[in-house]
Amino acid sequence: MSLRKMMVLGGLVILMQVFLAGAQEAVPGERGARPERGEEPAPRRMQERYMERVKASLEVSDEEWEALRPKIEKVRSFRMNVQRTGMGRGRREGSSEPADITPLQKTSRELREALSNKESSPKDIAAKLAALREVRKKNENELGEARKQLKELLTQKQEAHLVLMGILE
Repeated sequence: MSLRKMMVLGGLVILMQVFLAGAQEAVPGERGARPERGEEPAPRRMQERYMERVKASLEVSDEEWEALRPKIEKVRSFRMNVQRTGMGRGRREGSSEPADITPLQKTSRELREALSNKESSPKDIAAKLAALREVRKKNENELGEARKQLKELLTQKQEAHLVLMGILE
């Protein structure tokens, strides 16, 4: 092996060691580290940083942002609801269902239960499947309406930024 190749390889090894050592240190407020007293939980801070990036990308004033932010959050909420298939967190008091389960999650779970039950009739499965499709369609319609309302407030450039960010289509 040539001297040059050995030097490059050695440099790469050193960079990897520095990177791995830095990755192992816990950063306060990040995953695996406890937030300081009075500090926002990491998901909420991440959400705020994301919204700050959206605001900067759109190049809007604080006043314009106050009108846009709720509409952007509504679109993101509907989009996440359409995409969520897992179960929510926490439990409702006196219930075995998670506290934040969406209708989509509930109908998905009911269809999975019907499919796993060997006693389920084709009629039962068809009914659960139809219910799931209905909820999905409703969610997609709500998402479409929320996107439409948001687009009415945007310039072409702002709309393009939100398309690139995955908020709009």
